[in-house]
Amino acid sequence: MNVRPQAAWILAGLPALAQGLPAIPAPIPLEAPDPAMLLPLRPWDLDEGPESLVPFAYRAENSTAVGDILTMEKGKIESSGLMLLADKITYDRARKVIRAEGHIRLEAPDLRLHCAFLEMDWRNRDGEARGLRMELPPSWTLRADRVTFKGLRTWAFDAVELSPCSEERPGWTALLSKMDVDLDHFATFRNLRVLVHGVPTHIYLPWGFYPAKAERSSGLLPPDLRFGGALGPGLGLNWFQTLGDKADATLAPIWFSREGLLSGGEVRWRPDTTHSGSISGQSLHQRSLDERRYRYQLKEVWQREDGWWLTADVNQSSDNLVDVDFGRGVGGLGVPIYDSSVYLGRAFTWGSLSLNLGENRSFFLSKDQGDPFYSPDFPASLRRQSLPTAQLRLYPIAIGGFYLDGGLSTGRFVYKIEGTDTVPGVTYPWTRSDAHLRFYGRLGQVGPFRVDTEVLGRGTQYGATLESAVFSPVSGGALDPNASTAFDPFRVKGDGTRRLLASGHIRFSGPQLGRVFENFSLFGYKGELKHIVEPFFGYTTTGPFSDAARVPRFDALDARPGVNDSASGEQSVEVGFKQHFFGRSKRLDAFADLMRWKISTRYYVKPVLLADGRVKQGWASLDSDVDAEPNDKLRLSFHRSSDLTEGGTDQSLSADVATGRDSRLSLSLFATSLNRFLVRQRGIQIGGLQRFWDDRVRLEFAVSYDWRNKYVTSSQVGLAYVEPCVAYTLRYTHIQLPGVPLAGRRQDRLELVISLKTLGELVKF
Repeated sequence: MNVRPQAAWILAGLPALAQGLPAIPAPIPLEAPDPAMLLPLRPWDLDEGPESLVPFAYRAENSTAVGDILTMEKGKIESSGLMLLADKITYDRARKVIRAEGHIRLEAPDLRLHCAFLEMDWRNRDGEARGLRMELPPSWTLRADRVTFKGLRTWAFDAVELSPCSEERPGWTALLSKMDVDLDHFATFRNLRVLVHGVPTHIYLPWGFYPAKAERSSGLLPPDLRFGGALGPGLGLNWFQTLGDKADATLAPIWFSREGLLSGGEVRWRPDTTHSGSISGQSLHQRSLDERRYRYQLKEVWQREDGWWLTADVNQSSDNLVDVDFGRGVGGLGVPIYDSSVYLGRAFTWGSLSLNLGENRSFFLSKDQGDPFYSPDFPASLRRQSLPTAQLRLYPIAIGGFYLDGGLSTGRFVYKIEGTDTVPGVTYPWTRSDAHLRFYGRLGQVGPFRVDTEVLGRGTQYGATLESAVFSPVSGGALDPNASTAFDPFRVKGDGTRRLLASGHIRFSGPQLGRVFENFSLFGYKGELKHIVEPFFGYTTTGPFSDAARVPRFDALDARPGVNDSASGEQSVEVGFKQHFFGRSKRLDAFADLMRWKISTRYYVKPVLLADGRVKQGWASLDSDVDAEPNDKLRLSFHRSSDLTEGGTDQSLSADVATGRDSRLSLSLFATSLNRFLVRQRGIQIGGLQRFWDDRVRLEFAVSYDWRNKYVTSSQVGLAYVEPCVAYTLRYTHIQLPGVPLAGRRQDRLELVISLKTLGELVKF
């Protein structure tokens, strides 16, 4: 969660500077001084006796002395870290009292103020000021009609106006009738009100207190008010707790009128510049469902000086609607928000050593939305876990004109199937150890013709296999969810097995053919274009494995263990050609690689079991991959895979466009039909951020549309009007995602949010 400790100013007026705020800004520049102000500082000597010296250094445009009274016009005095400038300064040598009038500026450690009148006992630093304007780091401004102070550490303000806005007419202000501050202990205030452009808001506190120390301090944060949502109206009280100088925590419970108490909080730590992390979570026992719903996240980054790295990004959730219902939003466009990973490793000159843990979680769809695994007894979700995997990787070693690399890995893997009311949960663990060596390089080159080779030897030990041969290279791996047990692809409870295989690939390339277009123009691009085509022909062979139909399909090492992404027992011929499009706008410029386009297909000499469980012999799909980056504002990627014998096509198109300063547009079109174990999908995803009118208006959106089922699965659109200190946002959220316990849930929400600088969301309707 993102509770801002900076917002503690509302109950922590002056020392809001302590709650993790940014650095102190540069002081406001003064007007150009009069040349007399540049005179050296000097002591004042009335009667040439040491007892007559004033206790400060000074300079002034004009100074006069009458008896014990020294008067300085446009003067400046300095002493013991204190500096005072004013249009007129008088000092009473007998009473040791300074009086200043007109354009007064007083600076001391942790203090900077302006006022119209100031009187101060020089010895005790006690005094009074009127017409006060006080600058508080990092950006706060405090105004008060009158203040009395003792020793510059204890202050009593009357009629206070506080704002983080530097404008003459601030976007929002907090008004207090009185405020007493002890910078070594606590502060109290009375009658706090918050105004936005002079209009009173719902925030009012008749009395309050807070720690006033200059360092980070524990205390209450502003209340969290919720006026809408699936859980009903809510009220939250947040507490910020310091945990030493390098850690802090926030407790953020929220009471919802319909569903009860949502417990939440976050702990953050930063021991040094190379180590930081946080853990946050929310939990709710929802009354209407009698279910416990939760969400928690762990983030950790640690880079030690000796080369060790530790990173963690752990995301856990009870269901796939918890973010929306808890007020966390839909999530990033196309970004999985339920995946977790932990990495611990170190790189050496000869290789790397690492330990990896990971989890991918899938929430299953309903029958109406075309899930091929659906049955009334099918579980709610599947967790795919590696707990953990240790890996040793050998960097390439040059051997003549060739290279040798390899690696070792061992780990524990788990399929964890979440149960429902009718289906109990079940867990299938197994172990897998793997070792491989790879030898590759260029065999030779004659003119434009080149020959490359790659040879691999691999040994893999499985602690368990699938109970039955679900992925059969004989039957074709046909899996009918209505006729067979839907658990079969995950039921890893058979005997262990060992896989030993060798794999080789040889590729013939060239010659390269090219043509230059000197005066090329397309879609605004003008210049010289160079097109190069390189055909290639390859042969791949990988040793057979009798238990291939019983190996769990956890990752590519199981499904494609050979070189060139080849499967066990594969003998295939690959043909195709690579293309490059280079361009330059001027003859003297270097050519830029604008676009890369590869077209290829394979012919399987013998039946082969593909990664998705299908069996293939003969021509495979025709694959076309395009990557284009014509300039620094546009990036395009296109993939098309068409089955040459059975029909059907997979297609995807993605584009990222930088439309202006910090503005972007992302587009993705996709369609799947080849993979019989995936839902047939056709859809479009679009998202981006656009800024208008000097960043006064911002439009941010993320929409995902299912073309096959004809509905918007999720969308979030926000239109914001941004001022220096206030932002007004109209936000629409729509989600239609199946899940447990909220299967088939649909939700639409329209919110008006007013956000204040440093305070956060003031109100949400």
